[in-house]
Amino acid sequence: MSRSSQKRSSRVFDLPIHRCSRWIFNCYVIEGDDNQTVIIDPGLPSTAALSIDLITRLGRSSTELHSMATHGHSDHVGGLPMMRQRLGSATHLPGLCESYLQGTKPRAFGSDAALRFLPIFGQQPFSGTALREFVGGSTKIGFGGQAEQFQFPYEPTGFLQDGDRVPGGKEWEVIASPGHADEAVSYFHADSGTLLSGDAVVTLDGEAWFNPEWVDETACRQTEERLRSLDVNYLLPGHGLPIWGNPWKQAKSFKDQPQGRGGLARCSRRFGGWDSL
Repeated sequence: MSRSSQKRSSRVFDLPIHRCSRWIFNCYVIEGDDNQTVIIDPGLPSTAALSIDLITRLGRSSTELHSMATHGHSDHVGGLPMMRQRLGSATHLPGLCESYLQGTKPRAFGSDAALRFLPIFGQQPFSGTALREFVGGSTKIGFGGQAEQFQFPYEPTGFLQDGDRVPGGKEWEVIASPGHADEAVSYFHADSGTLLSGDAVVTLDGEAWFNPEWVDETACRQTEERLRSLDVNYLLPGHGLPIWGNPWKQAKSFKDQPQGRGGLARCSRRFGGWDSL
């Protein structure tokens, strides 16, 4: 494993969880039950490759592997085929993705929402590889960007519903978290207070921010209320750096504008259509 790869793969706090990241795209590897391994959001080919490297280095490549996503956007599902091909990993998608595969068209947010999200792009070290994969993958697997219909190259092992236990990690619960995407879920480990929030909650400058990039305001509000009711000690977001402590104490709501003098924050405030929310 290269030195640069080691820097992009690291254990998260004192948890049996590892983060594999390229730019703002986080993939998490959980050391699960009975020598099983759970991989969350191997969205880019490069983050999937980092997670495979990590799993091999940890000696878990021969264990039972379960790969899954928090929602169907390409930057969260794009590396799932690699996990299946290289490690024989089972694939689990959020429940609503089953209807997408049957032809239901997923909803997408507009350009104003994307502009509101801009400050997140400055939160982690930039990677040209990740940018190329992000742009190129949006038309091949999942949906988002130019791909309006959900695309997936094989039949998933199964679909996860609200309240289900995570395959390979029975102490983890699936939490429906729509708003950013209708099918979105989070994964919660109550004993440790760990929330893998996907894009329902991101982090900005060390604080939680309920994602201002959304397709359904009512669902976004309900998800915020539900997640705030959870006793969370560790927040592991799909984008941004993990944080610990009580993330809700300083958390920004999905309609709260980003602060700061940085160019991305200023562009977000000026062009993000906040006044119309």
